[in-house]
Amino acid sequence: MKRSIVTLAFALACGTAAADGVRCHIIYGGEEWTVDATPTAAPYRAEGRKIGRYFEFKLAYVDQPATGKSIRVYTYGMSTGEPVLIHQALYRPPLDARDGDYGFSGFQYVYEPSKSSELQYWCQYLP
Repeated sequence: MKRSIVTLAFALACGTAAADGVRCHIIYGGEEWTVDATPTAAPYRAEGRKIGRYFEFKLAYVDQPATGKSIRVYTYGMSTGEPVLIHQALYRPPLDARDGDYGFSGFQYVYEPSKSSELQYWCQYLP
């Protein structure tokens, strides 16, 4: 029993020390959301998050042996009921880990053209 507790504690400590992630802060219609991502080799499995009535926000922190690490942000307009890509961004390391100045992405504005809706976001690296 003691051995399994020590093994679990060691595994958790190693996992926490090695983990890094990304958090995007989203503002739309006076509300705020956060979307988090950790490194994955399967970026197509990242799920989008519905933001208000007209947007879907998808964040993928890609870590593949062939291409290395990158952060991919996708924003879809949902005014027709089907997602339509209206914004995408790609960020590569080294990423600025400061919280100030709106992280590594800067403060971004995305406009949904048919409804004149505006979404704002910024992303930070979580070492």
